[in-house]
Amino acid sequence: MTDTTTIALNKLTPWKGNVRKTGAADGIDELAASIVAHGQLQALVIREGKRGKYEIIAGRRRFLALSQLAKQGLIEADHPVNCTLASNDADPSELSLAENVIRVSMHPADQFEAFSKLIHDGSSTADVAARFGVAEKLIAQRMKLGRLSPVILDAYRQGEIDLDIAQAFAISDDQAAQQRVFAETPSWHLSAHAVRRALTEGEVRATDKRVRFLGLPAYEAAGGDVRRDLFRDDSDAFVQDSVLLDRLVAEKLKPLAAEIAAEGWLWTEIAVQLGHDVLSKFGREYPDCVPLTEERQAEFDRLSSEYDELIDSDDDGSADRLEVIEKRIDELNALGQYWTDCTRSIAGAVISLNHDGSVSVDRGLVRPEDVLSDDISDEPNTGSLKTAEGLSPRLIEDLTAQKTAAIGAELMRRPDIAIVSVVHCLALDVLYPGSGTESCLQLSVRSAHARSVIAKPELCKALTVIAQEKACFGDRIPGNPEALWNWLLALSRDELLDLLAYIAGTAIDAIQRKGVRDDSRIAHANVLADALQLDMTAWFSPTAEGYFSRVNRSQILAAIDEVNGSHAPALEKLKKSELADRAEQLLENKAWLPEPLRMAANDNGGDTQVNAAE
Repeated sequence: MTDTTTIALNKLTPWKGNVRKTGAADGIDELAASIVAHGQLQALVIREGKRGKYEIIAGRRRFLALSQLAKQGLIEADHPVNCTLASNDADPSELSLAENVIRVSMHPADQFEAFSKLIHDGSSTADVAARFGVAEKLIAQRMKLGRLSPVILDAYRQGEIDLDIAQAFAISDDQAAQQRVFAETPSWHLSAHAVRRALTEGEVRATDKRVRFLGLPAYEAAGGDVRRDLFRDDSDAFVQDSVLLDRLVAEKLKPLAAEIAAEGWLWTEIAVQLGHDVLSKFGREYPDCVPLTEERQAEFDRLSSEYDELIDSDDDGSADRLEVIEKRIDELNALGQYWTDCTRSIAGAVISLNHDGSVSVDRGLVRPEDVLSDDISDEPNTGSLKTAEGLSPRLIEDLTAQKTAAIGAELMRRPDIAIVSVVHCLALDVLYPGSGTESCLQLSVRSAHARSVIAKPELCKALTVIAQEKACFGDRIPGNPEALWNWLLALSRDELLDLLAYIAGTAIDAIQRKGVRDDSRIAHANVLADALQLDMTAWFSPTAEGYFSRVNRSQILAAIDEVNGSHAPALEKLKKSELADRAEQLLENKAWLPEPLRMAANDNGGDTQVNAAE
């Protein structure tokens, strides 16, 4: 088959017996662009067909590219095509197979260098992209790889590294740095992630909370340099000037800091990288609680119910609504709290950033230098508090509010412990400044208003006991508050202790609210509960209405498994409401408690109340 000739494009037709069945149409746009830029570089192999036509044995993709150019009007329909006419005794299947098999593609590393040379010799990126029919970004990526250190390219050619690792090395244009990382990184540890991390050491990723808060455009507008990875999205950009970044973030936070300072705090600071190690150095004061108005409480209850329903649904589109609900619930919670002038006079606030770049404000922090130097505490080291995983913030508040009521109800029965609790409170006022009031006695009682937090207060046994105790004392105390002093003087010591225990019980606050990081108040409530030998199973039973209807199916089944070891497969087919009812039946009298109601082990060897399954 040595006869070479030119045949009009409209006289050519594909041979139906071509061995290449898959991918024949792939990359036709690029091939057409190459033909426009460089001409037809390789002849088609043809044989005579019927009615003056010629069948294409090899070169069908070139024919498809030429046909596309003809349809676009870039060449004529009878454009002359270079062809090699096969002899009559040649096997067309063998020729087609040879065309597709007996060839070796250019190694990508050679391609990278070739594209880089074209640009170096004066061609623009746009021109090269047009001539080869590819996107400009692809040309930029190939040029970037073409500028890799010869050591890295050779390792890629030899198969020592794959394309992902080669692309990772391209994050830096410093060939010396590339070679150093390649030489110093053991082969077993050589990965794209390890290479990028080594070549960007000391730089700040675009996913950093400071960058998320400020925004890359603002940083670049201020003259900051950004290293971008051509092979990944913008989240893999790297900020080069961390000093400039910190300054810009601080400047953006200054107006907010001024607003917080205007609230009357003793001091206000910006600490972007605020962690537990820093927070642990501060003491903490807490806001007083006030009940919400009926209208706002109704809104709070409605939003809480909607939140619980959405958190249990399988609707992927509920995330935005959940975010709106959480924001409004936080606003309502804030309305139920206020900071006294006395607290603001000895405490401060720190403005920091959350991991997602949102702003966080920690109020009520007390610096060590603002408390007495002979400060002594005999409280046990309770460590960080554990938050129950998977439970909604609203449900955790509800459960811990019931725990609050239970501790109060138990404390009313134990005047001896109540005295210790009250003396402890008074000692805090005397030895730790900031707890005083305008009263000459400098003692105040603040209620946590647990009833307003609990979804079904009428079902809470502890609230019932507290209400009964209140009614009992309400029948005995004088109607005129001016007569209270003389009435108290006439009481016996035991009667005074009973009243003192009641007052102390109403002042308990062990509610774990959203956003608490390491709350010594709640930790002390656990210590108090341990001293009372509190058994929450006597005060709380997990019912369908009070608990199981407010968690998801997997949490219900996990509770059943925890007590019974496993569950019947038929339970997984029940509706959510049916499963909640069944769980109440299966766990009845099993002494099982949700995580927020369990008693942790103490350092004194006391009993640990966890659940009946352990």
